[in-house]
Amino acid sequence: MENPDALMLEVPCSLCGSKEADVLYRSKATASAADAAHFAATTDVFGLYGTLRRCRACGMVYTSPRPDPEALLEGYRTTEDEDYRRESESRCMNGYLSLALLRRHVRSGRLLEVGCSAGFFLNAARTSFEVTGVEPSRWAREYAAKTLHLPKVVETLQGERFPDAHFDAAALIDVIEHLDDPRGMMREVARVLRPGGFLYLVTPDIESLSARLLRGYWWGLRPAHIQYFSPRTLKTLLDKAGFETVLVKSYGRIFTWGYWLSRLSNYPRPVHAAVEALVRLLGLEDKFLYLDTRDSMQVVARRR
Repeated sequence: MENPDALMLEVPCSLCGSKEADVLYRSKATASAADAAHFAATTDVFGLYGTLRRCRACGMVYTSPRPDPEALLEGYRTTEDEDYRRESESRCMNGYLSLALLRRHVRSGRLLEVGCSAGFFLNAARTSFEVTGVEPSRWAREYAAKTLHLPKVVETLQGERFPDAHFDAAALIDVIEHLDDPRGMMREVARVLRPGGFLYLVTPDIESLSARLLRGYWWGLRPAHIQYFSPRTLKTLLDKAGFETVLVKSYGRIFTWGYWLSRLSNYPRPVHAAVEALVRLLGLEDKFLYLDTRDSMQVVARRR
């Protein structure tokens, strides 16, 4: 394993560029940028997030120091996530939930998903849209192509250079918090989205009640998350990129009881053990549960 300190950079605020920031949280240890397991969507490692800072100028929360952009991209290229695949049924259901909200605003046309992973949302959307995905993970792109038979999933958005105003809709689901340059990404998404087109976006909410109560123990604080938005800072980002925010609401998910139980593994053992015993007693491990903890937000925005 590489020395993580060799890849860490001090960075300014990713929203306004200011270098003036206060430490919000600091973990006792920092995950190595060379460990691809930390980049998996289903990671249960939450305590190695490094140093979080809050910008004095705009209130944005971000990780600094953090891995350089190329180290981050390589981490996602090499990520494999069998736990993600094993929850394929619930991820398909979540894809349809997101699609239902997006289709209130745009019902057909060309749809781009940035960070599409194995392609479950695009698979749901393909009945209404002509779909294109962007995903750096080689493992996920192969799954999308060979298992779901999605027609086009490319490695990076900037590298593909789609024409201006090419898409009618775009989606970033649990992606923007991972990006080194969210301003640059949203400008590029705005460029390839037609005026009047819609963006659907999901990300954790750093100002949610659970985030404020749990503080440094909140589930959203994890090594691969380097941007932490609130409704206000996310609206500012979208406004600067040329979007008008039209809807913000909490985002719930469907998973099996067994998967939800695995997310409790880093909380105090008495809590985890009691819930585990009850779930096993009732035989619920493979049953589905929709849960909205009200600490993730889904946003719909219109391209001006």
